Amino acid sequence: MHISYHAKQRLQQRGMSETDVDLILRHGTETQDGFLMRRKDVQRAEKDLRCLINELHRLKGKYVVVRGNTVVTAYHARKTCQNRALRR
Repeated sequence: MHISYHAKQRLQQRGMSETDVDLILRHGTETQDGFLMRRKDVQRAEKDLRCLINELHRLKGKYVVVRGNTVVTAYHARKTCQNRALRR
């Protein structure tokens, strides 16, 4: 999204970055004129991120083999297999 010169000045004055704007646009609540980051929005984002972190932990050590755009197989990789895959 394009940020106007005026908005860039205001962001700087208010200690906000373009990344902050991106987070508000992604997770905030849309209003008539823009987006508002409410406590409820932050709580929902925290819950979603916790779920994502739990999923990532569950997938630790899993290996997916890809050829081109096709997933060929998937399995739980032993430590030696992980090391071999990372060396290539």
